[in-house]
Amino acid sequence: MKKVLGVMMCLLLITGCATSHLKNGDESVVQFEEGGISAQELYEKLKKDNGLNALTTLIDTELLDRKYKEDEDEKSYIKQVVDGLKDQWKDEFDSKIKTYYGVSSEKELKEFVRLSYRKSKWNDEYALSLVNDTQISDYESNSLVGDMELRHILITSKASEDASTEEKEKAENEAYNKAKDIINRLNNGENFETLSKELNEDNAVKENGGYLGKDINDRSSYDENFLEAAIKLEVGKYSATPVKSKFGYHIIYKISQGEKPSIDKVKNDVKKKIAQDLMKADTNFGTTAIKALRKEYGIKITDSDLKKDYEDIYGE
Repeated sequence: MKKVLGVMMCLLLITGCATSHLKNGDESVVQFEEGGISAQELYEKLKKDNGLNALTTLIDTELLDRKYKEDEDEKSYIKQVVDGLKDQWKDEFDSKIKTYYGVSSEKELKEFVRLSYRKSKWNDEYALSLVNDTQISDYESNSLVGDMELRHILITSKASEDASTEEKEKAENEAYNKAKDIINRLNNGENFETLSKELNEDNAVKENGGYLGKDINDRSSYDENFLEAAIKLEVGKYSATPVKSKFGYHIIYKISQGEKPSIDKVKNDVKKKIAQDLMKADTNFGTTAIKALRKEYGIKITDSDLKKDYEDIYGE
């Protein structure tokens, strides 16, 4: 891929790398005793085989070079990725990067990682630009809550991944009924912390009575069903029915509930959260973002064939 880009750049951005000419005046890249292959013929072949992919990579690299300058975060990220691959692949590093990344050297790999890093950086920036005051207001009304101090007891399904549907349903029912039994024991006066130490399957908090801490208002860190159930709970109450999450069934106990923070204090965090949600909701967000960047810089593809290929894929 990198070699193709190099040849394409040579042919696109320079009048031609060849210094020799065919009899008809065309610049040549190969000459035979009679005739040869012209730079134009090579260009047409490369354009047909991989032209649009090569061209858009060149375009995006150029635009992101204009948009962002190398900083310490970028250098650190690239070093971390490359060093990690070296440590993982060891003596196979050179062959593996060629297989998985289509590059032939560590230098080319760094440029590949740099482009990916900057694309991700642009995605974040573009997503933030899409967030409007109405979205922020809606988030404030429906999702912004004060810090909650919680305990929980988790019961998980014991079905294996390769279990049959019937086996999974049976395991789910057993987990649900076990969670219901814990709620019944709480209703009969047993202590939440004691039951956690006995039955909690969240080993990280089992021994401290299921205590999850007090700073619990970051939705990205918790299952949505779990959070919604916790928000609705009154202080000093526990779940009346088991709460289903991707981890299993929870019994949640709310110790305290802080006041909702002022939107002015958390506006930047809210914008980032909404932006992240926008990116997650659109599986083609990366394409949408890079199209916006190209539009920002007013690119125009002048080669009619490549322009048509571009419009067929990107719709403009």
